[in-house]
Amino acid sequence: MESNKHLIRNGLLAVFLTLGISLQSQTPKKYWVRFNNKNGTPYSISNPSAFLTQQSVYRRTVFGIPVVESDLPVTPSYITQVDNFAGVQVLFASKWLNGVVISTTNMSSLAAIKALPFVSDTFKVNKYKLSNDYVPLYPSNAKALNTNQKTTLGSYNYGYSYWQNKQINVDCLHNLGFRGTGITIAVMDAGFSGVDSYSHFDSIRARGKILGTRNFVNGGNDVYSGGSHGTMVLSCMAAIKPGELIGSAPDASYWLFTTEAGGSETISEEYNWIRAAEFADSVGAHILTTSLGYTTFDDASQNHTYSALDGRTAPMSIAANLAARKGMFVVNSAGNEGNNMAWQYISVAADADSICAVGAIDSLGAYASFSGKGPTFDGRTKPDLVARGVGAWVCLNSTVVFPANGTSFSAPIIAGAVACFWQAHKSFNNITILDTLRKTASKGGNPDNLVGWGIPNMCAFPVGINEYNFDLADKINVVPNPFQSKFKVQIDEPSIKVSQLSLLDTKGSLIYQKNVNTKEALEIELPELASGFYILQLNTSSGTLSKKLLAQP
Repeated sequence: MESNKHLIRNGLLAVFLTLGISLQSQTPKKYWVRFNNKNGTPYSISNPSAFLTQQSVYRRTVFGIPVVESDLPVTPSYITQVDNFAGVQVLFASKWLNGVVISTTNMSSLAAIKALPFVSDTFKVNKYKLSNDYVPLYPSNAKALNTNQKTTLGSYNYGYSYWQNKQINVDCLHNLGFRGTGITIAVMDAGFSGVDSYSHFDSIRARGKILGTRNFVNGGNDVYSGGSHGTMVLSCMAAIKPGELIGSAPDASYWLFTTEAGGSETISEEYNWIRAAEFADSVGAHILTTSLGYTTFDDASQNHTYSALDGRTAPMSIAANLAARKGMFVVNSAGNEGNNMAWQYISVAADADSICAVGAIDSLGAYASFSGKGPTFDGRTKPDLVARGVGAWVCLNSTVVFPANGTSFSAPIIAGAVACFWQAHKSFNNITILDTLRKTASKGGNPDNLVGWGIPNMCAFPVGINEYNFDLADKINVVPNPFQSKFKVQIDEPSIKVSQLSLLDTKGSLIYQKNVNTKEALEIELPELASGFYILQLNTSSGTLSKKLLAQP
């Protein structure tokens, strides 16, 4: 569920708590045990294939991301020594934060663990509570859909999902053939009931687009019995049911992770998320998307404070930044507390500085009052981008789609669109993508703390490239487009003379240039280019014209 929770901290990780717990307590408690080094590890950063998959190593190689100590697994002997104490069970380890979560009732063992020379400190992991859920109950007649909302465009009949895709212009990428192919999205949520059977997901199942599942709450691989929130989230990206629902990344591949327990209380979901993020990195995921937020405790005295929203305090925020530094594009919903006078702000991990926090807007592009607000405590603008979070069409079960509210749904709409954008701009790294989407969004020059940089335009011209001169656009045609190695520039207005033709990549780097002096058609033949977008820029007697071309192998 979309929820607000918080994890205790000390320094960068948790607020110090004295361990005033009765030795007679028989209820196991969870503790975070932080190590101060990785000495004695059998792993080496010079041999990353021993602990990272080929896909993960490839991502680092392509984008020049070094393998560093945080990539190394936790020193195995440290885990063994902690696990050997009486009454102590190591539940899991985090290599990024370098520690383990343990369960114990033995305070003597806990004190002895804290005294180990390689242990930095120990802190209790608290319980969290679920807060307001902004997903409305669907009406009993939800199957009687309003057919006048169905809209067909290009090769897709988007049905009810047309406007949420059109609003961010991802349909433009779809029509150009960029639908997320080759991009892997890891989805962290509470459960994905029906994804293994609902017709909306027939296509991704048949094509093997669900690469795997992991349950980081209960262990094992079953993610299909933990509720429907993840199902609705996934449908915003992956659903393919023509005339009804098309997701923003229908051809992407997906890992599905359960990181949040259902019910009124859950334990240590932030650490579950961290484990999932580390796993996603190790298997080479490109994008992480999370429709969860953490701010408050069961015990109100331990509630998260606004001063902690600095991107460097909550464990999940620290890990989210680390995930971005490993080359993954991290998406997190802004949360639904915007009209809660007691809080109003974004939630963890939306405060992380290198990730894309996504707020909610309505069909007209207006800010949704429930969407979490910025700034962060250290003064950074948040959210980063916005998408439809009021009346976003989602799949609820095998027969029902309905309009739902919440940043739970604006976030995956953006995550899927980023997959398509990344497929179209393969040379961009995750930070370049975020920077480009911000600068070309609706408020790119004037961001605020309600909608950030605004509504992204997934098919916009890159920063620094002049857009269409509409007076000339219908006078000059380029055929074919898409092209392979040849194309023709046809000039339909006798008064227009072309003086220079340039071809640029999406970063603005010059690929080809030719000086000419003609009113006639130009035939251009180029060496084989990598598939993707290019910008044709023509200097003419009537002004400069830029057109977007698509190269195909």
